[in-house]
Amino acid sequence: MGKRKQRLLRALGRSAEGVLRGLEEAADRPKQLDYFIEVMRAAYVDDCLAERLELNEPRPKVVGIYCVMAPEELVYAAGAIPLRLCGGSHEASCAGDELAPRDACPVVKSALGSTALGAPSLYELCDVVVVPTTCDAKRKMGEELAQHTEVWVLDVPHVKESEGARRQWLEELHGFKRDLERLTGNRIKRRALKEAIAMLGRAQHQARRLYQLRQAPVPVVRGNEAALALHAFAFDRADRWTEAMTRLNDELEDRVRHQQSPQGAQIPRLMLAGAPSIFPNWKLPNLIEEMGGALVTDESCVGDRYLYDPVGAVENTMEDMMVALGSRYLMPCTCPSFAPNDDRLFRLRQAVEDFQLDGVLYLVLKGCVIYDFELQRVEKLMRELGLPVLRIETDYNPEDVEQLRTRVEAFIEMIQENIQQEGGA
Repeated sequence: MGKRKQRLLRALGRSAEGVLRGLEEAADRPKQLDYFIEVMRAAYVDDCLAERLELNEPRPKVVGIYCVMAPEELVYAAGAIPLRLCGGSHEASCAGDELAPRDACPVVKSALGSTALGAPSLYELCDVVVVPTTCDAKRKMGEELAQHTEVWVLDVPHVKESEGARRQWLEELHGFKRDLERLTGNRIKRRALKEAIAMLGRAQHQARRLYQLRQAPVPVVRGNEAALALHAFAFDRADRWTEAMTRLNDELEDRVRHQQSPQGAQIPRLMLAGAPSIFPNWKLPNLIEEMGGALVTDESCVGDRYLYDPVGAVENTMEDMMVALGSRYLMPCTCPSFAPNDDRLFRLRQAVEDFQLDGVLYLVLKGCVIYDFELQRVEKLMRELGLPVLRIETDYNPEDVEQLRTRVEAFIEMIQENIQQEGGA
């Protein structure tokens, strides 16, 4: 192992362990959260994900995925294992600086750095990686990744309402299906796809159950705890994750039943919107909770949006299931890569009502233009709904944590004062 890779693994392990240790030391953390902590520890600290996933001989093919747009149902139906590779490591981002333009977003830099150095080793487990073209940076990232591994590009249409775009997307998924069959040597049959859709459907049911439990008047789980549990899906087998999430939801449901009074109802209920906070870059989720806020939801593609929408196949023919997959991964998606993107504003309005939100923190990762572009529309909507918005622009560098702490603390204090004034009116 090269010295540079060793240094990256040690630094990444320290960063990830710091986040995980903080979760473990929380006095009232859910007991069932331990499973998800161990999944993330295997991926980032102990670097033993292959053993945890039991990738024994004959070893199944592993498909790395760089966006929520690639249907994992097809991967499972082909007998392969999907891994979500979006990078949240400051150390890997530094390694990727020499492989990407200065102003590229840290998600792309982190992915390139981890791939080039093979650290953590989950990046080396992948026989192929899939890069949906959700933005220009991702498109060019795929070209750079091809120097290190086999890359399949999924061409995502950016005007999803047109009939031509839907046909184009369905053709892309049929091509993805054929590529998986060639990779694995397994023909994807109707029954296998039906079972994979059902398996992911059970996972989606538990994710939506968590979504609903977090709407309780008094929060029963911290936002960073819920985010960890959802994020762990990226590095686990879907059936195992679903079993663990069922146990966690049962524990949280019991907490809801035993809530005595609305104490804690004065805690500001906040949403983290904008660009995704990808583990272990959890500056904002952690700061929100540390400064007295309750992070009750997000709109992230690695968080509440990851598993929210089910596949709605009416018939179980192969073509019907492929159409249903195409619809599920395209039509409900609220990524700002789509234009127009009114669906996102509808979802945000729905979240304000469902979670009784008091404010929104809007994350803009440096170099990510598309999330920043939609900020004005989000701010306009929140003004109509009477909610304050705090824009936070940052990257993965931990050196701005104290500066961010000051801003987040002031924002939460302002909301607390508003709640007290409304309560006394």
